[in-house]
Amino acid sequence: MPKYDLCIIGGGPAGMMAGIMAAKNGKKVILLEKNKELGSKLLLTGGGRCNLTHTNLTNREFALKFGKQGDFLLSPLSSFGVKETMDFFSENGLDLKIEDNKVYPKSEKSKDVLSFFRKELNKYDVKIILNREVSNFILEDKIIKSIVLKNSSEISAQNYLISTGGKSYPMTGSTGDGYLFAQKMGHTITELKPALTPIEIKEKWVSLLKGLTLYNAGIKLNNEKQIIGDVLFTHFGISGPIILNLSERIKSKDKIYLDLFPLKNIEELEKNIVNSIEENYKKTIYNTLEKIIPSKLLLIILNFSDIQKETICRNITKEGRRKLINNLKKIELNVVGLLGFEKAMVTKGGVSLKEIDSKTMKSKIIHNLYFAGEVIDLNGETGGFNLQMCFTTGAVMGQNIDN
Repeated sequence: MPKYDLCIIGGGPAGMMAGIMAAKNGKKVILLEKNKELGSKLLLTGGGRCNLTHTNLTNREFALKFGKQGDFLLSPLSSFGVKETMDFFSENGLDLKIEDNKVYPKSEKSKDVLSFFRKELNKYDVKIILNREVSNFILEDKIIKSIVLKNSSEISAQNYLISTGGKSYPMTGSTGDGYLFAQKMGHTITELKPALTPIEIKEKWVSLLKGLTLYNAGIKLNNEKQIIGDVLFTHFGISGPIILNLSERIKSKDKIYLDLFPLKNIEELEKNIVNSIEENYKKTIYNTLEKIIPSKLLLIILNFSDIQKETICRNITKEGRRKLINNLKKIELNVVGLLGFEKAMVTKGGVSLKEIDSKTMKSKIIHNLYFAGEVIDLNGETGGFNLQMCFTTGAVMGQNIDN
């Protein structure tokens, strides 16, 4: 008889959640992690604050954040959704806080979330083995009999879960192992691409703005409708939540247009700028506008407008003023491309959803195999959606494990 009811390969959020839920239901569980610690990628989420989930949405609205693939999540979310996730944390001792519908640990420290998971795994006697890589699965008649580790030892279990994550942030151990395992066992792997990734921009001046965030800027991709959000400048281009969400649709040579005053039309902005110039007619244009435009960006916009920073307001020509206003309303950025898996937050693509039972996360090909987390073909917007997907699929798997 196998020693374990469940063997989990991958100790990220999905694997840890599955282990806790299965063990809580009386199953004997072993969890294998190839890194020296559990949850390496979890520590990076939310900029280290760990954005656990996103509130104030129906299950269908939540699923829509995953695009056309999102319908797969409707059944899992009805079993273990946002409320169940928040209750799981708060009822077991992790205090939470909500900020703009995003849920964080009250401490705003991802390490506290990882400590919480370790405590729960220990409480339910989940055996954890670190620094162990799987090299092969031994199959017989569509049933996994055992797994072989790279040190040649074998582990046998009644059921197996692949929760190895994707290919994003490979330095955390997410190197795509799960895709290879699944493919060898007959599963289809949809095309893998980096998602939620920063964008490299052709214009070299963006590097001068490294670290600057534009809050509530207008962002327009090519001829699409303008959206409003925060834009973070980096040494290579732009990032920020709204840019990450756009990245899946962005291609090389696309154009992105920034509007510093998206809530004002050009006539309203012109009126405001004229008033400021007239009120400060003895001051320089730089000193007049730096109160409303970040100083580093203002210098660049003045340069685009052929206006010297020392120019006195009363000496601004009508043509100069026109150029200035146009540049405040439309800054053109040319896309070079997306950064790769090294900087991507999640992976697009994975184990085909057609080959997984959404009610249990069980493989439709291998009788005692399950999948959970980023290894499956689901990726959502930034804001806690992807982590919730990991918690949901992991919990549903752990609660529905076969005997």
